[in-house]
Amino acid sequence: MELYYSEKFNPEELALLGRAIGTVAQGTVIVGRDGRAISRYGKRAMVVGIVSTGSTIMDVRLIPLIALKDFAHSKGMPLAYVYYHGGVRVEVNGLDVDEVEAILKSRSFIEAHPNDIGATVYYPNALDDFLHDLFKRYNFKIGGKALVDAMNTPAVLFFPRLSEHFGFEAELINDMMTSYIPPKPKEVFLHKLNKGDYTFGLRFRPDGIAEFYKDGEEKTFTSMWSLFDYLKRVFK
Repeated sequence: MELYYSEKFNPEELALLGRAIGTVAQGTVIVGRDGRAISRYGKRAMVVGIVSTGSTIMDVRLIPLIALKDFAHSKGMPLAYVYYHGGVRVEVNGLDVDEVEAILKSRSFIEAHPNDIGATVYYPNALDDFLHDLFKRYNFKIGGKALVDAMNTPAVLFFPRLSEHFGFEAELINDMMTSYIPPKPKEVFLHKLNKGDYTFGLRFRPDGIAEFYKDGEEKTFTSMWSLFDYLKRVFK
């Protein structure tokens, strides 16, 4: 769920948000980001706030949000994700959003003693491990050609590994994950998909939702596992 949005980059606000997240979590929080520099700096500010409460950070760095949600669920941990889409946004999962907002409003943060400041554990291979688990679970062939709209998100990092494993050709659009220019709109994707010789289409939205298109039908998925459960039924 989206917890925070600001058109302008405000590290002080993100640090306060981190203090509220850490106060509620009081454990380990998985944090990640998209490919923009502003998201990297924003995540740093948020992390400072989280660890100030004594909570620990598992920093997975650059990862698609839809993969991070699955990864965090498998670990049984809450997540906080910083990304840019028309402004700086923070997505959280596994936390009581109302409680976080109440703590933020009242400023009733937990203040850890300097000896109890939370640690940061780096886990840069989270996406590799996630894909390894995905490929172990799903080993079927799709074939054909897909039009993939990465929407300037780290979903571009799924390829070419996804296309190689499942045996389909992928044509990518909106694959500049460091760009602040808005991705070409959905209408451009649909026009290209309908006019081209594609077996199916995929759009990976910044909010961690995947859209699947085939034969005029559209399906949406909030998990890579549920997406590939569906693809297995369609193509196997």
